[in-house]
Amino acid sequence: MNLTRFNHKSQYITFRLADNLIGINILDIREIVPYIKITKVQQAPAFVLGLINLRGQILIVLDIGIFLGLEKRDIHPDSHIIIFKHKDVGFIVDQIGDVIGADQKYIESIPANIEPDIQKYMENIINLPQEILMILNAQKILSTTQIKDEIAKDEL
Repeated sequence: MNLTRFNHKSQYITFRLADNLIGINILDIREIVPYIKITKVQQAPAFVLGLINLRGQILIVLDIGIFLGLEKRDIHPDSHIIIFKHKDVGFIVDQIGDVIGADQKYIESIPANIEPDIQKYMENIINLPQEILMILNAQKILSTTQIKDEIAKDEL
């Protein structure tokens, strides 16, 4: 398989959530920061971890794993927050991986046996030699009604 770093049109930042290898299009990402203190928000849904102050900008932090139906995981030194370009939102992830690019011929459609709750937020998969990379569609996640409502509350 011809997977390389930084040389293709489709580039994805990879990260771990539990035992899953997941990717998001690099064009959707503003920056990645190491874990910083998160201020809890009262009466927020379980997937809303709280707020952070990043260089004077207040951002909402979501646990994308809980949003996708995974079990709650502990935050640890390898945890990072992926900050998105067009929303004041970040996702906490267990570990950041590499930026990879893949030829279109290695990008496959989503298998039918993936849970519907996760499938609706996926773009496709990349079949790597050792495991499957699930590509999430950040725009679909960020535009869901639940998340839009939480962002709107925090902007008031």
